Amino acid sequence: MSTEKNHREISGLVVEKWANLGTCISHAENKTVFVKAAVPGETVRIRTDKENSKLIWGTVVSTENVSPFRIASDCSAFPECGGCSYRHIPYEEELRIKKALLQNSFLYVSRLEPSQIPEIEILSGPSNGYRNTAQIKIGLKKGKPNAGFYKENSNSLVLFPKEGCKHLPSEMNEYIRKNLESKKTFSKKGDWRLRYSFGKILEYDKQEVKIGPYLPEKLEWSIPADGFTQVNRFLLEEWMLKIRSWIPKDCGPVLEFYSGAGLISLAIGHLVTRLSGYELSNSSVKAAASNAKNIGYSHLEFHTLDLNSSLPKKLGSFGAELCILNPPRAGASSSLLDFLDEHKPSRVIYSSCNPGTLARDLGILKNSGYKPKEIILTDFFPRTKHFEVLVLLDL
Repeated sequence: MSTEKNHREISGLVVEKWANLGTCISHAENKTVFVKAAVPGETVRIRTDKENSKLIWGTVVSTENVSPFRIASDCSAFPECGGCSYRHIPYEEELRIKKALLQNSFLYVSRLEPSQIPEIEILSGPSNGYRNTAQIKIGLKKGKPNAGFYKENSNSLVLFPKEGCKHLPSEMNEYIRKNLESKKTFSKKGDWRLRYSFGKILEYDKQEVKIGPYLPEKLEWSIPADGFTQVNRFLLEEWMLKIRSWIPKDCGPVLEFYSGAGLISLAIGHLVTRLSGYELSNSSVKAAASNAKNIGYSHLEFHTLDLNSSLPKKLGSFGAELCILNPPRAGASSSLLDFLDEHKPSRVIYSSCNPGTLARDLGILKNSGYKPKEIILTDFFPRTKHFEVLVLLDL
């Protein structure tokens, strides 16, 4: 059980190396310490954010032996705000760190040999103003709403920076400034859910939004109210083109799991003879079917299915030689991994938003005979601890 009370300071911590989730590792009081806003080689004083019997999480308050990699943060809310992890180092260094962490997870979690890991490519774009979606946290003080984001390891609000959030388009920052005082109701979760769509700002928990046009065909997608889509407006098209490049010539039937509102399905629709997508969210399944119909893709079909339950037998007789997975942070379900092990489609494309569960799943797929052929670290979330990974696997 972690505690957030009794914050205290610890000085003289020697920062050892980068860890996952945007922190560095140090040791004190026979505990492992995860330090935010540090750089390896520095000696720092931290304020503890939470701790338990074995671990401490803390944030740097002062630094000695300043690392040559350290730069001044360009955001007044960093490092208090939980949104960013790397604003104290150059973006090129952040990409190098993320690549090294990903490589290590393949070695030590997937248990792949170095020779089995292809060179990791990096897909990146502008590191500011990239988000098309934001969940702004709202706190009421004396009846007045305050907007912001949560502090690291906490549910306490860090106020929205006066200069705006660096992740958001200027139009979204302006919308927040203009509308906060006059707004009467927020979503039941206490969030203000905004999406940038065709230059307009919409509240996406209340209405569907359109994204696009993307790709040479100028495709557009409707995303249902509160539906999920990729958030980086600068990289979305390149990401889809990379997946498109992995679709084999004369591609037969395709099974897609966690198919959402049809983002990937429509992007590859002209390259496949038949595609069947499966997804838990009924509103997303309806949106995917409608998006396909609007383009005239009658060979794409979508079904509501809980992929954590055992998969229907008919999927095995679909004859798919290509399966596409785009699971949530929990990774692929064990029933889906069992399905791949049993039916062994010759190619799997795995789009992951959590490198930890991806590494676990690649270890399982390795035992089924799958080998990674290409790995693309897709930095959809610059300056944060998160990134996505695309992996092409063949038998």
